[in-house]
Amino acid sequence: MVRPVKNKLKTVATSVGVATLVIAALSGCSLLPKEEEPIPPPLVKPAEQKFDVVDVKKGELSIYFKGFATVVSKSQEDVFFKQGGGRLSAIHVSQGDKVKKGQLIAELGSDDLKLRLDLQHISYERAQLDLQRAIKSGNEDDIADAKLDLKSVKLQLEALQQQWDSLSLVAPIDGVVTYLADVSPGQIMNAYDTIVTIADPSRIQLVYTADDPSELSSLQPNMPVEIKIDDKELTGKVVQTPSSAPYSSDQSVNEKNAKLLIVDGDSLKGEIGEMAELKIFKQRQQNVLIIPKSGLRTYLDRKYVQVLDGDRRKEVDVEVGMSTPTEVEIRRGLAEGDQIVLNN
Repeated sequence: MVRPVKNKLKTVATSVGVATLVIAALSGCSLLPKEEEPIPPPLVKPAEQKFDVVDVKKGELSIYFKGFATVVSKSQEDVFFKQGGGRLSAIHVSQGDKVKKGQLIAELGSDDLKLRLDLQHISYERAQLDLQRAIKSGNEDDIADAKLDLKSVKLQLEALQQQWDSLSLVAPIDGVVTYLADVSPGQIMNAYDTIVTIADPSRIQLVYTADDPSELSSLQPNMPVEIKIDDKELTGKVVQTPSSAPYSSDQSVNEKNAKLLIVDGDSLKGEIGEMAELKIFKQRQQNVLIIPKSGLRTYLDRKYVQVLDGDRRKEVDVEVGMSTPTEVEIRRGLAEGDQIVLNN
């Protein structure tokens, strides 16, 4: 009977052990830290898109030539001695002087020519008296001789007078001395070397000399010109370009004309040598729709812009006209005040 009791005790002990393990397991679960609930990520508001926009405007679009020209005379005279070998005795003008027609400009040394001329005047007067006496005498032979003597003396007087006149340079016109040679008294003069140039200030034009002739290639005669001289705004027109200049057998003249632009006008007023600002429009459109060139987009043959429509952009096809390096004319597709997005 003892054996069954042992079995019962063993069974009870086993049950108790199992219960203990279950309780311990349950107690262990209560000792673990409580799991935290995951925090949902914050809602990120999308960044607001910002566009670089400009308004379509109306205005003027132009491509023009701009430069500075010099006021020159259309009428000028070079003054020089026609006979060489004389020694310069005096210069009576300076560059920039205003002179009158017939005014003495320069003269050569006369040596004894003045004395010879005065003596010849006396000889001429004496020959005239001799002729008068011969006429009074009535002797035909004496009269004939006296006439020949008078003629001979007159020819000599005229020759000496021409020599005397050739020693003096006088102004052929009223004007301004625009050039004076670097000469000084005592210097031997060569025939036909220009001593001074006199220009008529009442007849002026503007001359522009280009460093690069190609900058004048698109200009043509009769193009209108806006002119500014000493803050005065004037108008004129192109009268000569390299392409319209007459051909010369002198190659140096052709080379000079290849760089010259000449502008004239009825209202021109300025001092010779003064600078004038020129503005010549090659192309000009007024009161047209204009956008920056950076607002125009292209794809193959398509030309379009992005127009701001509320918070979104829409593509609009456009027809373009004249353009400059920075702006373009819109002929169709947009209206004044439309906002376009720049393609920056």
